[in-house]
Amino acid sequence: MIILNSNAQNIYWVGRYLSRIQYLCGQFPFRTDEEAVQYAHAFCLPAFNASSLNELTLNPEQPASFHQQFQSVTHNIQDLRGVLSIKAYGELKQMINTANEHAGYICSVVDECSEVLEAENEDIFLFFSLGQLFENLDRQIRLSQDFTQSIQSLSGLIEMLKLKGWDSLDEAWQHLLEHPNSNSFYQLNDQVQYLFEVGV
Repeated sequence: MIILNSNAQNIYWVGRYLSRIQYLCGQFPFRTDEEAVQYAHAFCLPAFNASSLNELTLNPEQPASFHQQFQSVTHNIQDLRGVLSIKAYGELKQMINTANEHAGYICSVVDECSEVLEAENEDIFLFFSLGQLFENLDRQIRLSQDFTQSIQSLSGLIEMLKLKGWDSLDEAWQHLLEHPNSNSFYQLNDQVQYLFEVGV
């Protein structure tokens, strides 16, 4: 199965948003002002304590809220109707409808969505995993968390992408390995976005 760059990018962003929501679900509700301020500062969110950050994540008008981020998942999956298997698309659509009708189900639905996508074909799994790992690495760098496992997992995906012709990632990848910081990560991220837009 040949996946268009635009579809690969949709899959990648589904991976990123699902991972973003999953992590937020694990932290919510924020209980201490210290952890809330750290999170808000890392992601440039207008919150100054645990209470304001919890309110923000529940406010459907806020871009960083559960609702808005899940809408991003929804839109990307809708664009993949002709790429995903009929069974997978049907299951995802049902889960999305459930979460849209009952916002409290979002945290359980995102885990189920991930399981469905991980069971799809190799190319879908590749770009979905790429999105997940990029999101995890981005968060880990922002929050000064250990990202050793993410780097190790990403190494294998980079090799798989190179086999598909994404050789131009190698320089940015090596730079990240030598200088594991936010600037190096964003350079690699920019290169991935460039390849999505123009191809190899």
